[in-house]
Amino acid sequence: MRLRSFIFVLSFCISTLCYTQTIYEFHYYFGDGEEREYVKAFMMRNDDGTGFIRSEYMDRQTNSRNIAEMQMEEHYGSDDKGNEDTTLLVFEGFDPKMILGTKAYPADIFIFQLSEETGFYEPHSVVSPNDDGTESEGVITEMNFLEGEDLTEELVLQYFTTEDQFYVNLFETEVRSLTTEEQKTKLFLLVVANTEDVSIGKTCAIDKDATHKTFSQVAEFLKIQFVPKIIYGTEFSKLNVDKAVNALRPGPNDIVIFYYSGHGFNQQKDGYLFPYLDLRDKSFQTYGGQYTLNIESIYQKIKAKGARLNLVISDCCNNDPSQTSNISTDIASTRSSSIGWVMDNCTALFMDSRKQSILMTAASKGELSAGNPNDGGIFTFNFRESLEKFMGPFYKNVTWNGLADIAKKQTITKANHTWCRQADNSRKVCVQNPVFKIE
Repeated sequence: MRLRSFIFVLSFCISTLCYTQTIYEFHYYFGDGEEREYVKAFMMRNDDGTGFIRSEYMDRQTNSRNIAEMQMEEHYGSDDKGNEDTTLLVFEGFDPKMILGTKAYPADIFIFQLSEETGFYEPHSVVSPNDDGTESEGVITEMNFLEGEDLTEELVLQYFTTEDQFYVNLFETEVRSLTTEEQKTKLFLLVVANTEDVSIGKTCAIDKDATHKTFSQVAEFLKIQFVPKIIYGTEFSKLNVDKAVNALRPGPNDIVIFYYSGHGFNQQKDGYLFPYLDLRDKSFQTYGGQYTLNIESIYQKIKAKGARLNLVISDCCNNDPSQTSNISTDIASTRSSSIGWVMDNCTALFMDSRKQSILMTAASKGELSAGNPNDGGIFTFNFRESLEKFMGPFYKNVTWNGLADIAKKQTITKANHTWCRQADNSRKVCVQNPVFKIE
């Protein structure tokens, strides 16, 4: 018989626009009488669909304690006819490794069900595949939803060792404040969003608000100066974008972030890998010419201003101008509670003394971008989640290159598991491969 039983944990950030994790604590078991087997486990799910499971259990033969970790992937469930059932969210473990001990733990399957009352996917059941192809359902005896303050040293040590980075970040890392000189750093944020557009305006508005909130919180957390400029609504135009970019006057230790959410396009015969931004502010204006800028041109202009860190991002299509953005399905959400950020990780990204410039766009040349009015753009959502995840306690030695890789991977994965509505109202699996370069 396989080892069974569980304490299940997930945790998420308190705002709907910020990085979220989910933590629950479950006690459950499989089997009866003397054959009953118990396991405690920690399950962490990020809002971008990534996460892991740690299981703590005893080896009966040696009476020794074991901890196993598995990466986690999620997908929707199926109904009795084998059709996708979006009311069920299924979490499966893979790539197991032993953290403590030698007795491996098999990958159980955790099922959440969409609650009409809360609007979130809530824990429903846990099942285990049997060798004969059947499944056994576990008996849950206790379940606790945990907030960040519930992650006491006693609880964390049930699933982590004192050498684990998560434990070190929570209980042993000394918080380094910025020097007086470092606190003079300015974070310039220039957001351009086509919120008036009939087809994608609501999606762009979500992107605008979420991007502003994330980077304003970065500045607040670091205690550096925040200088935002938001171009949206009736102010959206190429003229105003030109003026705003030209007006940037960063110092050599400052940070400049340019973010665009709107329509974009490209031509196969054009030499640009990155898209043109559609900056028309009136419906009778035509594509191109005086109503567009290529995001790479904006990047070069910002880079030449000499800031220490430049981050230029566009979430738009990178295809023939006759095509339009895809409408994606909503992203599955679970309950949220904040864990917080780690100063060392945040400073590694934003306060590194080395000059660095990053250019990112949502889709490769010839591809459309996707999003929806509830979550914003798929790429923006996953970039923001990756950024805030990298600033959290589960990561160490964070870099922009690693962050961009994760954001790209998660965007591709989400697109491949998302139905996008096409121009003829049909639905196809989304294809979206972000592009970035770091200099």
